[in-house]
Amino acid sequence: MEDNFTSAKVYDGLLRIGYVANLRNGAYLKELQDVLSGTDQEPTPQEIRNRANSAEILSLNWSGYTTDGKGRKVSERGIKFKAFNSGYTTTSGEAVYGWFEKDAVSGNFTGVSWGTIKELRAYGSIRKTMERSFKMGDFYFENIDACEEFLEDIANSTIPESWKFKNKQSVLKHPILKMYLETIFIKLKKEGKVLRSEDGRYIMFNTNLLDKFFHALYIIAEVKQADDLEVYLNPIRTAEESYSTLRKYGFEGQRPEPPVFFEDVNEVIFNTSKEWRIDKDYNSLSHIIEARIERFPQHMRDKSPDLLARKLYDAIDFALAIAQRNYKYIVPIYYPRFDNISFLMPIFLDGAYSASPDFALVLQTDRENKLYIARTILDLESGYQDARLIAKPDESWLNPVTLK
Repeated sequence: MEDNFTSAKVYDGLLRIGYVANLRNGAYLKELQDVLSGTDQEPTPQEIRNRANSAEILSLNWSGYTTDGKGRKVSERGIKFKAFNSGYTTTSGEAVYGWFEKDAVSGNFTGVSWGTIKELRAYGSIRKTMERSFKMGDFYFENIDACEEFLEDIANSTIPESWKFKNKQSVLKHPILKMYLETIFIKLKKEGKVLRSEDGRYIMFNTNLLDKFFHALYIIAEVKQADDLEVYLNPIRTAEESYSTLRKYGFEGQRPEPPVFFEDVNEVIFNTSKEWRIDKDYNSLSHIIEARIERFPQHMRDKSPDLLARKLYDAIDFALAIAQRNYKYIVPIYYPRFDNISFLMPIFLDGAYSASPDFALVLQTDRENKLYIARTILDLESGYQDARLIAKPDESWLNPVTLK
């Protein structure tokens, strides 16, 4: 992807449609991967660019249609979204669209969001009445400041930890916390652990965080439905023993359960015994390299895939040597794409240990065959966010304060 502000080039890919607000650190790609979770589709920046270039761009109204109720083409003034069929599909086979929304003030289109056409239309129905609201996953706030205040309140209420990357800028002050809450909510919905008040007006869920008084921290939000899709407005923080608040919102006597990531502690400990092996198929590693070359250090991207595969192969052996002496070195993660426990292995391509690896290799667990299967590579920021879902990592190489 080119930088949004590269004026000397003709924009293509997503940039030909509008401004990509979630371009930084590949956020747009991770968000698409979350939508495709549970499928075997692995989008790449180049693939997305090619598909955006070849796809028909649809001009849609608030209702998500190219025509109004009388069959007339949407006027230029009436266009609220520009969308395209990405060519990817959900687990149920529905087409996934990428869409950009028209800014009411500037008139420019900003994106990119991912979802089915049904979700786009439901989103449009809500946005029609909440044109200036701010979206955080399935949650909506009056504006970005309200979202910031919500995240700040939670960050200040929990046992202290860093919810931001010291060396990375972000639109919001606590980007790690934002992603944590979004993903925890997705996980809880899959497990059927999001509670609903008797009158159906509110939901409540367990964040799996503790406040400073060691109480389980809950979130309550107002329910809004549109075209069979639910979204949630103005979430607030509460806790397990805040009886007056729980009673006020219709949750008296209810205790939402936290998510379950593993049943046995051995599931989150990387096994270095000789019975377990890493599937280091050469063709698989070459595919990872070619599809994720943008995550390699800049000075290595022009090297041949064969050379990079050998360096990656050696780096895996280097990491194993340390893991045999430090069981916490290879970090467990909840990887939404596979909906199970995987592991993050730090990769030092130059063969010398330093505080910051080049990236992390995702190893999916195959317990039946006692294998760890190399699936993809992640930048360290994305890796930390996936690891934080299970527990706060304490390895020096995966620390939000020192990541570069």
